[in-house]
Amino acid sequence: MDQYLAVAEEKRNVDDKLSSLRRAMVAEGLQVVAQCIERYQLTAEDLKEVLPLPTPSNSFQKVGSTTRRSYRDPTTGRVWNGHGKRPSWLLEHGPDACLIT
Repeated sequence: MDQYLAVAEEKRNVDDKLSSLRRAMVAEGLQVVAQCIERYQLTAEDLKEVLPLPTPSNSFQKVGSTTRRSYRDPTTGRVWNGHGKRPSWLLEHGPDACLIT
């Protein structure tokens, strides 16, 4: 247990050191960027040419896919969204009678 605690403390120290080094490097890098912007009178349009903005994407839905339908059991109110095994109550009542969306 003592060895674990010692290694955990060592990891915290390394993480703290990495964090402070990163902050220092980012500050230095931003200072260089600010100097270049001022020296060469760069604009946002100049930066867009070399750093295009990423296009927004919806990683949760593939192009052309549709959303799953949801079904509610009329007797208990339980909901099934199409994931997992089809519930027996859906077979009993029929999908059209239980369809929510």
